[in-house]
Amino acid sequence: MEYFCDRKETIQLCRFFTEHYLIIRRMKLTIIFILFSIGLNAKTNGQQINLSVKHMRLDNVLKKITQQTDYKFFYSSDLVNKAEPVNLTVEQASLDETLEKILAPRGLTYQKMSRTITITAALRLQQIEISGTVRDEKGPLAGVNIYTKTDNKIGTRTDSEGKFALKVSVNSTLVFSFLGYERKEITVKDKDLQVVMNPISNAMAEVVVTALGINKEKRKVAYAAQEVKGESLSVAREPNVASSLVGKVAGLQIKTKSTLFENPEITLRGGNATIVIDGVPAPDGFNMWSINADDIENITVLKGTASSALYGSVAQNGAIMITTKKGKGGTAGIELTYNSSTEFQAGFLRIPKTQQDYGMGFNGKYAFVDGKGGGINDAYGYVWGPKLNQPDPSTSSGFVEIPQYNSPLDPATNKLKPLPWISRGKENLNNFLTNGLITTHNLSVAGSTDKSDYRISLSHLYQKGQVPNTTLNSTTLSLAGKLKLNSKLDAEATLSYNRQYSPNYPNSDYSPDNYLYNIILWMGPDVDIRDMRNYWKPGREGSEQLTYNYSWYNNPWFLAYEKERAYTNDVIVSQGNIKYKFNNDLKLLVRGGITTNFANSESRVPYSYINYGTSAAPYGNYSVNRDNRMRFVSDALLTYDKKLSQDFTISASVGASTRLDQYNKLESRTTGGLSVPAWYNLDNSRDPVRSTNERVEKQVYGMYGYVDLDYRNMATLSLTGRNDWTSALQSPYNSYFYPSASLSLIVSEMFHLPTVISYFKLRGAVTDATTDINAYSALLSYEIGSRWNGNPSLYLPDALRPPGLKPNKTISQEYGAELRLFRNRIGVDFTYFNYDRTNNVVEVPLSEASGFAKLQVNGDRYRRRGIEVVVSGTPIQTENFKWSTTLNYSRLRNTVLEYQGGEEIRGGVKVGQRMDIYRGWAWQKSPDGQIVHENGIPQYINQQVNLGYMLPNWEFGFLNSFQYKNFGISFALDGRIGGKTNNAIEAKMYEGGMHPNTANSYRDDAYRGEKTYLAGGVTQTGGDVTYDAQGNITGDSRTFVPNTTKVNYVDWVFATYTNGIDESTLYDRTFVKLRELTLSYQIPSSLLTKTPFKTASFSLVGRNLLLWSKVPYMDPDGYSDLQLAEPTVRNIGFNVNLKF
Repeated sequence: MEYFCDRKETIQLCRFFTEHYLIIRRMKLTIIFILFSIGLNAKTNGQQINLSVKHMRLDNVLKKITQQTDYKFFYSSDLVNKAEPVNLTVEQASLDETLEKILAPRGLTYQKMSRTITITAALRLQQIEISGTVRDEKGPLAGVNIYTKTDNKIGTRTDSEGKFALKVSVNSTLVFSFLGYERKEITVKDKDLQVVMNPISNAMAEVVVTALGINKEKRKVAYAAQEVKGESLSVAREPNVASSLVGKVAGLQIKTKSTLFENPEITLRGGNATIVIDGVPAPDGFNMWSINADDIENITVLKGTASSALYGSVAQNGAIMITTKKGKGGTAGIELTYNSSTEFQAGFLRIPKTQQDYGMGFNGKYAFVDGKGGGINDAYGYVWGPKLNQPDPSTSSGFVEIPQYNSPLDPATNKLKPLPWISRGKENLNNFLTNGLITTHNLSVAGSTDKSDYRISLSHLYQKGQVPNTTLNSTTLSLAGKLKLNSKLDAEATLSYNRQYSPNYPNSDYSPDNYLYNIILWMGPDVDIRDMRNYWKPGREGSEQLTYNYSWYNNPWFLAYEKERAYTNDVIVSQGNIKYKFNNDLKLLVRGGITTNFANSESRVPYSYINYGTSAAPYGNYSVNRDNRMRFVSDALLTYDKKLSQDFTISASVGASTRLDQYNKLESRTTGGLSVPAWYNLDNSRDPVRSTNERVEKQVYGMYGYVDLDYRNMATLSLTGRNDWTSALQSPYNSYFYPSASLSLIVSEMFHLPTVISYFKLRGAVTDATTDINAYSALLSYEIGSRWNGNPSLYLPDALRPPGLKPNKTISQEYGAELRLFRNRIGVDFTYFNYDRTNNVVEVPLSEASGFAKLQVNGDRYRRRGIEVVVSGTPIQTENFKWSTTLNYSRLRNTVLEYQGGEEIRGGVKVGQRMDIYRGWAWQKSPDGQIVHENGIPQYINQQVNLGYMLPNWEFGFLNSFQYKNFGISFALDGRIGGKTNNAIEAKMYEGGMHPNTANSYRDDAYRGEKTYLAGGVTQTGGDVTYDAQGNITGDSRTFVPNTTKVNYVDWVFATYTNGIDESTLYDRTFVKLRELTLSYQIPSSLLTKTPFKTASFSLVGRNLLLWSKVPYMDPDGYSDLQLAEPTVRNIGFNVNLKF
C-alpha cells in the first residue's frame, strides 16, 4: 500500500489518516449505492398494482403482477401449486402491500433481489399470548378494535377497563383503531403492551352527524354545522337541556327563564328549528323537557336550510340533531355509570327594589272597610297612600293609626279598629319565596359483545320551585341496543320513556295569578305578607280568602296553595332500524320511529278568586285538558359508495319516507262556578259542563336522494333533491320539490400553503325550500262560536283562501370558510347566509258582498341574512396543562324586499328597511332633543314612531376550559350587544307608586295639592311640525322657550308612565352574563385500585352567577315586554360522576 507521506518521523501518523481516508471513501461509495438501491426500490414500489381476481391460481396471479411491474418471480412449482386460489381486489396498491395480502395468508413469504422476487415457505413463527391495556389521556378506552396488519382480521376488542388478550406470532404488527382516534401500529415483541391512543385533531378526519342521521366527514359538508358534546351538558345542569346550549352554538338563540317548568324560546338564525332524535324528526310543539342530558352523546346543530332538502319543510330553518348514547361496554363485562347533581338556588341576579315610605291608597288617603270601595280608596289598586311611620302621640302605638285589612272588629261599634300605619313589607318578596332546589340522579349500564351492544339508563330530576307549593318531577327510562344478526345484517333500536309531573307550577304571565304582579307592583309596604300566611278568613275557611284588596288582588299564599295547575306528560320517543350490506358498495337502511306526547292538565280555581273584579269568579272553576300528539316517521334509504377511479369517489342514495302527524285535544270545564267549594269535579259544575274537542291529522309522503362526488379528498360536490306530497293541499298544488347543491373545496390539499396553515376549506350551498301549510288551513270550514240560549253557533272565517294559493318558498345561499392554523391549534369558521322568502301569504281587502272581508293572496318578499364566526383553539398545551377556548359570534338582519300590490310602506316599515323596527309611542322633542311640555306635562307624538331595533347588533358566547393534571376549571360567558326592550316592570312600578324614585318630597307636596315638580324640557310657543309615516320630522317651524311650569308630581308620573309611552321605559338590551362556572377534580386511578370504581370525579358548579346590564330591575336575557317572570336565580351546587 502506498502512503501519501514523505517524512519518516510522521509515517505512523500519516498511515492512520490515510487508512481512515480510504475507509471514509468506501463508506461514501456504500452510501451512494444504498441510496441508489432505495431509489430503485422506491421506484419499483411506486409502481401501483390494480388487481381484481376471483378464485384464480396463484401462479396466474403472479403473471398478472409481472405484466404490471419490472419484476420476475422465482419459486417452486410444488409450493405455488399447493397454495389456495386467490380472491383479491386492490386499486393503486404498492407491490409490497399486494404481495403481503397474497402470500401471508398462504404461509408464504418473499425476498427481492435486483429485479427478481423469490417466493419461499414462511417460517412458522412462535405463537405467544399477549395482553395489555389501551387508554387515552383521560383513562381506559373500551371497544378499541385490535387486529393483525397482515390479514386485516379483527382479533379482539378492549373490554370496559381497556384491557385485551390475544394470541399472535412474534414480530406481528398489531393495529389499534377507534373512532375519533389516530390509528396506531405496534410490532409485537413483549407479552405486555401498554397502548396510548391520541385523539384525532386533523380536520380532515372529523365526522359530523348530518341530515337523516348520516355520519359524514366534515371536510365534505358544505354548510355550517356545530357540535356540542353531551358531557358538557350533564355537569352544570339545567332542568331543560335546551337552556344548557346558551352561548355554545353561533346563531342559536335561546331565551331562558327561571320560572319552574317554563319552556325556553329556541330560534336558529331567526327561525324555528326542528328537533331530530337519532335521525327521526320530533313532532311540532315538542319541547326538550323529556330529553335527559345523561343520555346525550352529542348535539349537532345543522344551521342551513340544506337539511330541508332531505327532511322536507319541517327542517327548512335547520335542525338540532340529538344523538343518544349507545352501548360501549367491553367483552369482559359491563360498564356502570352513576352521575348525580345537586344545585341550590342562592339569591337573585337582579330583583326589583321598591319604596318603603308610602302605603296603599290614593292621593295620600286610605282607610280600609271592605276592600271593595266601602272605605277611603280601599278599592284602588295603587300604592299612593299616606306616608308611613309618621308619629302621633295621641295613639297607643305612637304612630298614625288607620283601619287596615287585618284590623280586628270592634264589637261595640262593629267597625275595624285602626292599626299603626307603619312599614312592614320591606322583605315581602323574600319572605314569600322559598329556596329552590334542583337534583338529578342517573344510573346507566352499558355492555357489548362481538355481535351486540346495549345501554340501559334510568334518570330522575326533582325541582323545587321558588314559589311555595311548586315542584316538578321528571323520570326517564332509556333503552338502546344493537345486534349483528350476520355478516350483512344489523338491527338497532332505541326507546325513551319520560314522565313529567307537576302538582302545581306557577303562572308567569301578567295577570292576577302572578305573585310578582301582586307583591312587587301593587302590594304596599304597609302589608306584611307573613300576616297573610293563613289565607282563609276566620270562620270562612274554604270559601273566602283573606287579602288586602278585594277588588283586584289575590293573596299570594292563597294563589300558591289553592289555585293549582297540575300537569302530567308522558313522552315516548322510539326508533328502530335495520341495515343490510349487499356488498362493500351497496347498503340498505330501513327505519321507523314514533314520538308520542300524552299531556294531561288540570286547573283548580278556588272560591273567592279575584280576576279583575269582585264578581269575576266568586264560585271558583275547574277544567281538565287532554292534549295528545303523535308523529310516525318511516323511511328507507339505499346507499351506494364506490371509488370510481384513482381520483373520484361517489356516494349516492335514494330513499322514500312517510310522515303521519296526529293531534287530539279534549277540554272540559265547569261553567258558573262550583256548587260545593273545593270539590274539583266536573259533576260539581253549577251550570252545564262545556266540552270542546279537536282532532287534526296530516300525512306527507316523500322521495329523496343525494349524490356526493369527491375528487382526491379535496373537492366534494353534493346534489340533493326531495319531493313531498302533502295531504294539506289538493292536487296539483300538493307537490313540493326541494333541490340543493353544495361544493366543498379543501384548498390546503390543492395548493402548497404556508406551513402555518394546517387546513383551509371553502364551502358554498344553495337550497330551494318550500314551507308546507297546516292541516285544513286550505279548506273553507266552519268554526265554533259563542253559545246562544245554550245552543252552539258556527261561523265562517272572514278570510277566503283560494285553492291556487302557493306555499311559501325560501331560496337560501350560504358561503363559508374554515381555517386551521399552527398544526390545528387555532381554528376559525366563518359563515355568511342569505335567505330570500317569497310567496308569503298576505290578506287584502275584499268586497263584503262576497261574504268575506279579506282574501288571502301570495305576496311580499323578505330577506334574512347574517354572519357567524366561530374561533376555537388550544392556545396553551403542555404535558400537565391545557387551555381550550371557543368564541361564538353571530349577527342577524331581516329586511323587506317587496310588499304585495307594490306598497312602499306597511306598519311603519318601508321596503328595504329592517323588519325588527321597534314601533312605539314617543315624546315630542325639540331639534336639540328636549321633551316638549304643555302646562308642564310632557306631550307625545300622535302616531307611533320607529324607536330603534329589537334584534341585537351581535350575540356572543365565550367558552373556556383549563386543565392542570387532575384539576379542571371551566367557565362560559355569553351576551347580546344592542337591541331595544321595554321594561314593563319599571313602568308598572311607577304607575303603582312602588318605584323607589316615587318616594320624594314632591310626592308629599302633591298630597297637599301643591304643584312643585318641574320636569324641565321646553314649551312650544308657536309654529308646527309634520311627520312621515315612520315618525320622522318632515317639516318643523316650531319655536320654544324653557318649560317653567310646575305640576303636581303624581299627575306628572301618571302622564309619563301610564299612557303607554314606550320611550319612557325603553332600554338598550345589552347584557353580559357569567352563565356557567365549573371546578372539577378527577381522582387518580392509583387511589381507586382498592375501590369498585374505575373512574371518579367531583365538581363544584354554578350557573347564572353574574350579570352586567343597564336595564334596571329585570334580566334582559329571558324577559319579554309583556311578561313578569321570576327573577333569574343563581344556582350553586356540585356534581359527582362514578364509573364501576
